[in-house]
Amino acid sequence: MLRISEIFYSLQGEGFHAGTPAIFIRGAGCNLACDFCDTDFSLKEKLEPEEIVARIAEHPAKFVVLTGGDPTIQAEGFRKLTELLHARGYFVTMETNGTSEDTLGVDWVTVSPKLSQGGDWKLKTGNELKLVFEGQDLTFFEVSNFSHYFLQPKEIRTGRFGKGERDLAATRAEWERTIAAAMARPRWKLSFQLHKELGLR
Repeated sequence: MLRISEIFYSLQGEGFHAGTPAIFIRGAGCNLACDFCDTDFSLKEKLEPEEIVARIAEHPAKFVVLTGGDPTIQAEGFRKLTELLHARGYFVTMETNGTSEDTLGVDWVTVSPKLSQGGDWKLKTGNELKLVFEGQDLTFFEVSNFSHYFLQPKEIRTGRFGKGERDLAATRAEWERTIAAAMARPRWKLSFQLHKELGLR
């Protein structure tokens, strides 16, 4: 039984697969409490992996994003779900904070370390490293094995979980700082939350 926050169909808004039609399966709960978190990952329902597979069959895409919170805190359930999805021809990706080395058997791993929030970065290999930029020393994160490196600016709002008005001046300052960091170290590419700019989930 998996604890689920939401299941929805949209476009992947971040990183290497930005713009790709995707089915998002958001697990409930997280092992961190980031002060800049923009996601509501509270528990909405409990579902068996088979129920999830049946539900998402209505969508035309075969691209799935396991996200949260963090899916690795429900590793057994999400691993079973991944097996069922693979058997039906889905390409399965995972977004994780990297505090666990478990990749759940997925096809594509995106790691977004949150060291400033108390996260212990253990998973240092994968397909893409996506860092919410807070002025970190990027050389520290480059001692890792990823195919793609992305910097993403923080969006500054008056409330958590994407609530409240965007602080335009503060957000613009974060953009400028992140752009400058990427241009200074061209191993990193800029990523931003395309889905928010388009008004999507």
